Amino acid sequence: MKNDFELMKKCPLFSNLSEEELNFILTSPHTKIKDFSKNQTVISEGDSAEELGAVLSGAVQIVRNDYYGNRSIIALIEPPQIFAEVFVFSDTQHMPVSVVSAGDSRIMLIRLKSILNESFADSSFYTRQTNNLLRLVAEKNLKLNEKIEIISKRTIREKLMTFLLSQAKLHGSDTFTIPYDRQELADFLEANRSAVSAEISRLRAEGIIESKRSSFRLIRKSGE
Repeated sequence: MKNDFELMKKCPLFSNLSEEELNFILTSPHTKIKDFSKNQTVISEGDSAEELGAVLSGAVQIVRNDYYGNRSIIALIEPPQIFAEVFVFSDTQHMPVSVVSAGDSRIMLIRLKSILNESFADSSFYTRQTNNLLRLVAEKNLKLNEKIEIISKRTIREKLMTFLLSQAKLHGSDTFTIPYDRQELADFLEANRSAVSAEISRLRAEGIIESKRSSFRLIRKSGE
C-alpha cells in the first residue's frame, strides 16, 4: 500500500490534497486497486458508469467497437493520468467505450462521487477535487481535438504524417517510439492495417521517414 500511496500522490486528480485526505481516498471502501495483464479488460462497454480510473503503472487504451466489430483506439492513458471521469460525472448510465490494459498495469478504480459525498467536513476538499477534475477534463478535450485533427485528414498519408509530426513534437526529437504496434496504429488512425503498412513502406522508399517496428525517424531534406 505504501508504494500505491506514493504513486497516487503523482496523479493530478489528487494534487493539493493532504496526506490525510489521500489516505482517506486510498482506504475508502469505494476505492480498489487491481493488477491487469496486457489486453485484459478493465472496464467493458455497457458497464455501469460509476468508477473512474487512475493509472498507477502501465497503460490503458480507450477503445470503441462499432456495429460491425471495427475497433478504434480513442486514446492511450499512461501514468499518472485518469480515465472515464467524463462518463462518471456526466451522469452517463452505461459506458459507451471499453478500457483495455495495454500491458501489465496497476489501476486504481474509484467511485469518486461516493467519496465526495462522505468527504471531510472541510468543504475545501470537495472544491479542490472538483477543480482538479475540471482541469483534467479541459486537458482531455485538447487531446481529443488533436485526435480529431488527425483522423479528419482525407488520406492515410496525411493522417499518418500528422500523427508522426505530433509524436515528434511530443518527444522533442525527430527520432521517437510510438506507443502502438502496427494494428494499434491502424486502429488509432481508423484505417486498414495493410493500407497503413503500405503507406509506411512508401514513405520509407521516398526517404521521408525511417522506421523499424514502433520506432520512427523523420528525415529532414537538405534546405528544410
